[in-house]
Amino acid sequence: MLCRLIYIPGLDDECDPTDERVRMPLTEPISSSSESSEPVNISNFDVSHDDSSQPYQLTVKRGFLALLIMYACQTLVGLGFAYGVKLIPGGSDSAGTIDIQMIGMTSVLIGGAVVLVWVWTDIRRLGPSFLPQIGLQQSVVKTSQAAMLIILLLSATHFLAWIYRSVVLPLLDQGGVIGGGSQMFAHIQETGSVLGMIGFLVLALIVGPVMEEFVFRGYLQSALARRMPTWGAITITSLLFMAGHGPTILWPMYFVYSVAWGWIFMHTRSLKMSIAIHMLSNLFYTVVAVMGWKLLA
Repeated sequence: MLCRLIYIPGLDDECDPTDERVRMPLTEPISSSSESSEPVNISNFDVSHDDSSQPYQLTVKRGFLALLIMYACQTLVGLGFAYGVKLIPGGSDSAGTIDIQMIGMTSVLIGGAVVLVWVWTDIRRLGPSFLPQIGLQQSVVKTSQAAMLIILLLSATHFLAWIYRSVVLPLLDQGGVIGGGSQMFAHIQETGSVLGMIGFLVLALIVGPVMEEFVFRGYLQSALARRMPTWGAITITSLLFMAGHGPTILWPMYFVYSVAWGWIFMHTRSLKMSIAIHMLSNLFYTVVAVMGWKLLA
């Protein structure tokens, strides 16, 4: 017979096995806790932080990385084509000059496609949790309301652009200045290149708006908005967007456009809406150029 000793206040520390108060008969041997309990997986109690199991969080560093990749792709493709054309017999004229406008369009078009491939691989690598971080989600505003906002913003921004180009610039003896895209279109129309015109339309209406909205709104503005007030993020993004377009005399126009597109992105939380208004804005200028309408001075 085994006995278990129990400490009882007032009794001696040493156990007297004959004392009935401290003797407890057991019919079964006492098994150790290790034998009676199930095996414990120690790893279940590991509370250390595992970064690999956590969803990726968009950072400002990645936002500027997207911007750098966009400009690097366009620059490298442009340099490659510029030097490549010189090496091809007949690629340049008798004076050794090359078509800068066509090189510029090609570099932005192909560079933009490369950027979109990088975005696609980035999304696949970072997983579904990354999609809403860059605005790839349904609009938080009803589609009908978002469409109305887009129409209103489109009308307002183009009216302001008309005031600036048709009223302000002539007062500064800068009347007739057109943007880089319009210069490109005019050159292609003058040369009569069918492939050039197709490339320009694909760039202006599809690749350009989608690429720029992913980079400026999806990555950069979204990343900045995590670290500062939303309007601060829109302002910084718009300044950088403005600086990437030319000529500089038209910078106020580009800034207003970017603020409007940044606001619609912020208000709807959907990149689709900023892409839509960007495409429609480019479509407006394309139609005006094709039709030859003198809506702008």
